[in-house]
Amino acid sequence: MPPDRADDDSPHPLRLPREEHYRAKLAHRARGVQDLEQRVGDVTAEIDARLARQDVVRVLELGCGYGTALLELRARYGRRIELHGVNREHGDGNLTILQRNAAERGLDGGDAPWPAIAYADVAQGLPFADDRFDLIVSQVAWLYFGNKIGVIREAMRVLRDDGLAKIDADEVRAGLPAEYARLVEIWQDGVLVPFGEYLRRFGMALADAPEGHYLQFGKSIAFGRDLVPVAQIDLSALHEHWDGVKCVYRGLG
Repeated sequence: MPPDRADDDSPHPLRLPREEHYRAKLAHRARGVQDLEQRVGDVTAEIDARLARQDVVRVLELGCGYGTALLELRARYGRRIELHGVNREHGDGNLTILQRNAAERGLDGGDAPWPAIAYADVAQGLPFADDRFDLIVSQVAWLYFGNKIGVIREAMRVLRDDGLAKIDADEVRAGLPAEYARLVEIWQDGVLVPFGEYLRRFGMALADAPEGHYLQFGKSIAFGRDLVPVAQIDLSALHEHWDGVKCVYRGLG
């Protein structure tokens, strides 16, 4: 996702004033749990089921933006949930923005800790130890990730053995030319392997959601090891109305 150009109140003509910037991005970066569940299925039921057998559930949101979903979970579960988010840039959403967002929405988490926000290019790796999280979620961020297979492998790495990831991830994007509609393109001996078919080799699948499809998976040591990254294309560089990063891989053996 391209970095913002509006993280301060500079009069530079390419920058928006901070308040205007916050409001302009609010609709895109402040999606809550209801939006999340439209894209990745039931999240609160998964948390409830885990809380029935453990004291605290650790949740990570990739591309958390202004943190509305995390804040809603904090308000609902209090200290029974440990919340983390990842954004690429500080201006994409930070603690100050989360606190402002919570105040405006009346989301009171009592004495529960605020969600902890880390900053990283997810395609380059996640800044967390192995086997850390019970649940990883993501909405409307997948298309912007580079090295999408690497992102899945990183999510698997930081999941606990019984952990689950639910990532909003359409295989083919409608409205783009056929050459660029597939955001994950895998070639084996000169033959295209659809992403869904590759997933099935590892017991994974793209599941239906009220809005589009999502990836649901646990840990898998073998997933992605037989793929070599070949290229990635920022589609916005080809056309101003196209969006996302297309990742191309070659299968080994």
